[in-house]
Amino acid sequence: MAKRNLFHDIATVMSSNVFAVINALLVSIILTRVLGPEGFGIYSAIIVIPMVVIALTQLGIRASAIYHIGRDKENIDRNISGIMMLLLMTSLAGMLLAGIAFWLIDTKDYTWIMVLLVIIFIPMHLTSLYAGGIFLGKEEIGKANFIRWFPVFADLLFVLLFVLVFGWRIEGALLAIFSGYFIVALWSVFNLSKDHNIRPVFNKTVVVPLVKMGIVFALAVFVIQLNYRIDVLILKSLKGPEDVGFYALGVSIAEALWQLPLAVGIVVMSRTANTDDHQLMNETTARLLRLSLIAGLLAAIILFLIAPWIIPLIWTEKFLPSVELLRYLLPGVLFMSIFRIISSRLSGMGKPEIAIYVFLPSLLLNVILNYWWIPDHGSMGAVMATNVSYILGAIAFLIVYARIVEMPLKKILAFSRRDFKFIRNIRKKKNA
Repeated sequence: MAKRNLFHDIATVMSSNVFAVINALLVSIILTRVLGPEGFGIYSAIIVIPMVVIALTQLGIRASAIYHIGRDKENIDRNISGIMMLLLMTSLAGMLLAGIAFWLIDTKDYTWIMVLLVIIFIPMHLTSLYAGGIFLGKEEIGKANFIRWFPVFADLLFVLLFVLVFGWRIEGALLAIFSGYFIVALWSVFNLSKDHNIRPVFNKTVVVPLVKMGIVFALAVFVIQLNYRIDVLILKSLKGPEDVGFYALGVSIAEALWQLPLAVGIVVMSRTANTDDHQLMNETTARLLRLSLIAGLLAAIILFLIAPWIIPLIWTEKFLPSVELLRYLLPGVLFMSIFRIISSRLSGMGKPEIAIYVFLPSLLLNVILNYWWIPDHGSMGAVMATNVSYILGAIAFLIVYARIVEMPLKKILAFSRRDFKFIRNIRKKKNA
């Protein structure tokens, strides 16, 4: 299958991401208005458990699938069959692990229905992740995009129905997010079954290489995901759900800056797994990084300026404390854009372990600073810890990346007029 234009792939992924963000924004508006700071804090806190469990139990198969399918087109049906077998195994393990986690932690704010919904949400989300990896490995960007935007769009529709119409509040919000991923899971299995001869059996020659590389990917994702979300759990335990609500809103808005780096990273990883010209891919990745940083800086400035007006207008005056939190989060989130792009390049090269080496110390630092600063500074203490962790981690990762790909830092970061000509050029070329 001929590759599409690089700019086209990035643009379609970006548009899907933006559409998903808009839908997620509308969901957050509805939930914050209906649930209030405390209710939204409980919803945000309970969602952390399955997301962390998913980051661990997915075994990194999504990324491993991109690499193996991109490199081994001749045995694609056999590889997909192995991935489906792993999906069954990891789904069961994930639900069990989540159940144990809820048994161990304080669940006084959660009903049994809430806990059940987030546990059965795990296999649905895992299905979308695995299928997305398969589609990206095949460079079927359109199908991978659908898996990105549809669950969030469905979540919005079901939130309107379950929360606003039926008045089911937190339970309705959790049922809505489960329903969206349930639909996309069915769609994914149907499409893969239609295009491939799938037999979910345990084939050692397929499963072992997938898991061997995937476990490293999984550990990397787990460390990064925990670095993103550990502050929410610590904040809830030290301060309470209201502080979590303010902080969670600020984080969700600030992380909108990652949409372009995420789009670039997805395409970079897919292209890396399917190319042999690594020197050209290094140069392309560096240019995309520089252009993304310019776009991210401009977006951060705009977000900083409009935050005092947009937050009370959309989320009501109750969430005014989120304004300051959002503004102070922007530097760390912008720095993490660097990691979002160049980590995808290394993942496509089959080197996910680098993220573990760099961000495990960053995670430990984040935990220490959260416990140090939250008691005295509340939500702002979590912001301060996040910024320190993100900025130091991103800088360290950039230095390590430069050494691995043998490109000087100056060459990676130095802007030139050729960067902007590059945008015009990739629109005309089928391969970059």
